[in-house]
Amino acid sequence: MTTDTKSIKLGELLIKAGLLKSNLLKKMVQMGNETALPIGRVLIMSKTISEDVLRAAVQAQAMIRDHLVDEVAAVEALRLSAAEGISLDDALERVLPGPSVKAVLPGSSISGGPRAHTSTARLGELLVAAELISKEDLEDALRTRDETGLPLGRILVLTRLLSEELLSAALTAQVLLRDSKITREQAVEGLRSARKRRVTIEVALADQGLFKPPVKQSIRLGDLLVLAELIMENDLMTALELSLVRQLPVGRIMQQTGLISQPVLESALQLQEMVASGSLNSLQAAQALRQVAIQRYSLPQALAELGTKEGEPKGSAKLGDILKAAGVVTEKDIKRAVELSTKNSALVGKMLVAAGTIDEQMLYAALRCQFLVRDGFLEIEQAVIALKRCQQTGKTLDEVIRELGWTLSTGIKI
Repeated sequence: MTTDTKSIKLGELLIKAGLLKSNLLKKMVQMGNETALPIGRVLIMSKTISEDVLRAAVQAQAMIRDHLVDEVAAVEALRLSAAEGISLDDALERVLPGPSVKAVLPGSSISGGPRAHTSTARLGELLVAAELISKEDLEDALRTRDETGLPLGRILVLTRLLSEELLSAALTAQVLLRDSKITREQAVEGLRSARKRRVTIEVALADQGLFKPPVKQSIRLGDLLVLAELIMENDLMTALELSLVRQLPVGRIMQQTGLISQPVLESALQLQEMVASGSLNSLQAAQALRQVAIQRYSLPQALAELGTKEGEPKGSAKLGDILKAAGVVTEKDIKRAVELSTKNSALVGKMLVAAGTIDEQMLYAALRCQFLVRDGFLEIEQAVIALKRCQQTGKTLDEVIRELGWTLSTGIKI
């Protein structure tokens, strides 16, 4: 049983089941944004729905997401569950034709009674299946979650039922499951191996031939922010769990909860792409991001502060030389900028912007060209052509590269 649609949101599911009105949902969403509480907790606190209905709705949502039932059957079962006060499993047995749900999904219940959960890729059930926590521990943690609104993973760490490392592994497994890179069974075995061998789940899966790490250098958004010392590791774990529950990008969750600002998020995403393209390494990206966040620099300013690598290849070009070759600045402009920067070539670009000779978009484009030339992804002649086109059209470097039809060896957008 599958669905081709994107996983339905909790509020939409309740509306389709006739358990919530759309105008009331809007009010509840607004209240959730103001209080930073999950929408489910807001619905219970406002007595809009009961805890049993919420639990059934979350279970139905997870089953749709994991392709265990289609949306039509889940909605009908949720409506029946709420109307007759029965579990969603029992409702599904009456809604779905053929074999019972328990026959199709053996071992679907974590525990008997009204708190039954269908076996899906959800965090708690992965942890129980991998024997990282017990069923009783999960039940206790779920009750605490319902009472406090804290993410389940954070509760398990705070109560010392789970280590930060294993929570990170479980959340990574959820992401890999969500992206269809591994199966649920592989996730469970990977978690067991990760705990036994005390390695990351990526290593555990790779050693079993179940996961291939990216060939190109890359860094996850959250790891970049941690490396830049802008957030703590536990903040990242909480944000990642919330992103999986709310089905929102982790960067947006961190911005919504006040961990980072919108400018920092935008800069982090651009730097993440530059690391993936080989324009920067992870440490350089973290250094630039910290300048954006702490010193309030723009991203081009932060990149200008990085300067150039020691012992760079002979084919590399200085920033000023690239701009001059493209006809964007003159020799006189360069000399003046060098004087203003006290002979520090890393600040030449910054001084050109300060003098009004170029704008920040042009500086950003030139810096990216410099990094790409340095690492062999672009020839100097290509960089000059691209910068000339940027100056003539006012377009970004990405747009110009696409218009020119160039395919970089990085294989992704520069």
